[in-house]
Amino acid sequence: MMRVGRIHPPNKQVLRDISLGFYYGAKIGVLGLNGAGKSTLLRIMAGVDQDYVGEIAMSKGYTVGFLSQEPQLDESKTVIEVIREAVQPIVDMLAKYDQVNAKF
Repeated sequence: MMRVGRIHPPNKQVLRDISLGFYYGAKIGVLGLNGAGKSTLLRIMAGVDQDYVGEIAMSKGYTVGFLSQEPQLDESKTVIEVIREAVQPIVDMLAKYDQVNAKF
């Protein structure tokens, strides 16, 4: 992340010239006052917010997960149904991995 900035309408600069880098396995914390741009920074890092200036580069093969503070949930589903739906791609991938390993 190089020199990232974000302005919220009408003209409030939330982030200015933010440069960050993270190494594999790093644990990070984001602290600040309300309205300081913490959530905006995390949304930009996760690729959810594309309305920024600066440069974002992700190492090949890596992804960022993001859980919204106020997710839009299907009220017809139970909590466990929502969770299962969210993690199903990972469960499927692990099942394929197990199938491949079982052949050896």
